[in-house]
Amino acid sequence: MIFAAFGGLRYNSAIRPGVIFLKRSEMAETGKNHEAIKKAVLLLSELTRKSGPSGVTELARALDMPKATVHRILGILCEDNVVVKTADGRYKVGPTVLLWSGGYRYSTAVIELAAPWLRRLRDATNETVHLCVYNNGAAQYADRLDSTQNVTLRWSRLGSELPLYCTSAGRAILSQLPQEELDAYLDSAELSPRTARTVTSKEDLKKMLARFRAQGYAEEIEENEDNIRCLGGAITDREGYPVAAISLTAPTFRFTDEDAAKYGPMIAEFAREISRQLP
Repeated sequence: MIFAAFGGLRYNSAIRPGVIFLKRSEMAETGKNHEAIKKAVLLLSELTRKSGPSGVTELARALDMPKATVHRILGILCEDNVVVKTADGRYKVGPTVLLWSGGYRYSTAVIELAAPWLRRLRDATNETVHLCVYNNGAAQYADRLDSTQNVTLRWSRLGSELPLYCTSAGRAILSQLPQEELDAYLDSAELSPRTARTVTSKEDLKKMLARFRAQGYAEEIEENEDNIRCLGGAITDREGYPVAAISLTAPTFRFTDEDAAKYGPMIAEFAREISRQLP
């Protein structure tokens, strides 16, 4: 329970995510509480804006806050996994924020279980990799490791939603949906062109999804963003239902058909391994 951090504010995650309760005796301190909450929100916003973990000094400088204040707030936010501390002592948005934003029914274990596989995929390819989570017809970016090459990608943001029909992660998820649910999605979805190459025919998309299901991974080339190519593999629960996906993203100039043929099966294998480890 978050309590001391915000000068008397009580947060009870067991009742409802994000609900805050005040005692009558604490109402007089709402001014102080407001400032404390505002600082915490600014800190979370800054972490969300970043593509990777940030250190205390970097955050303090960006927000013009004392380092001691930043460190104290981060420490308390870590108690409920609103923020998590990485192995090198930096901080990033934690799984609780994802639970608040999406009300996900899957276990946050998928984020932790996928982390080492994401790192293996990034290290094997030296390209940007993502974990995307799926719930109630929507998918969001939940984790990301950037390429260490000179040209990297900066367009994705943790917590932001991605289109299912024209991204590799989204297509990987769609390819594993029960037929009735997939049909319902295709009936209602508007396949708007995001680039000149976006597939907007529902019949063509259905054929692609059948192929992706058979091969174990999905593909897209410049359909969501120009000059970007992606591969994705679905993570499924014990009933075979998709709860997430991992993806590999790279500029088209260094992502060849040979690369796709090599890394596609690797992504499928890693996604299966994560699926097997889910509780």
